[in-house]
Amino acid sequence: MFLLNELQQDSLLEIFNIGVGKAASALSKMTSEEILLSVPTLQFLEWDEAKQHLPGNGKIICGVSQRFDGPFTTEAVLMFPEEKSLEFIRYILRVDSLLEQLTEMEQEALCEIGNIILNACMAPIADIFSAEFHATMPEFRMGTSSHVLNMDVPQPNRVIMLMLVQLQMEKSKIDGYLAFLSVLPDMQRFTANIDRFISELPK
Repeated sequence: MFLLNELQQDSLLEIFNIGVGKAASALSKMTSEEILLSVPTLQFLEWDEAKQHLPGNGKIICGVSQRFDGPFTTEAVLMFPEEKSLEFIRYILRVDSLLEQLTEMEQEALCEIGNIILNACMAPIADIFSAEFHATMPEFRMGTSSHVLNMDVPQPNRVIMLMLVQLQMEKSKIDGYLAFLSVLPDMQRFTANIDRFISELPK
């Protein structure tokens, strides 16, 4: 299985921390709340094994997913448990509704918000890798976390990188996750980019 050495893994976490910090800042501006972030987890796993490490415990969640193609390909997802997604979008839109599911308008609004947050996260990562990411249109998904992360189709012997960061809006206590699922076919190119980032750090 593909593994990074300790310095490379720490550096990759630092790269994503920069991106996640920008995403949290964008969300903070939308909500006028401080966004609390967990320490990110980073794992390299077989495709089927990765499903056991996803948040949600099989419960229904709502998410906005975008695929980013560039120096590596990643499925980036902003996701919330179903009841939290209702609270989140209605909190931002300042609307009161008794409906138990997001309306089509609310789904579209969540996609717009997800687009801003996910692109805010990936932009500094692209700068660090001195490359461009090409993003798909944001897509609303509802189901288990494996469905939201587009993992329903088995891919035997496929190694993926899974990174998860939990976020919480401090005052309203609405929490969710940023998830990044990457298939890494070009290991040499990927590690070369990380090593270049390391070499440019202040001594």
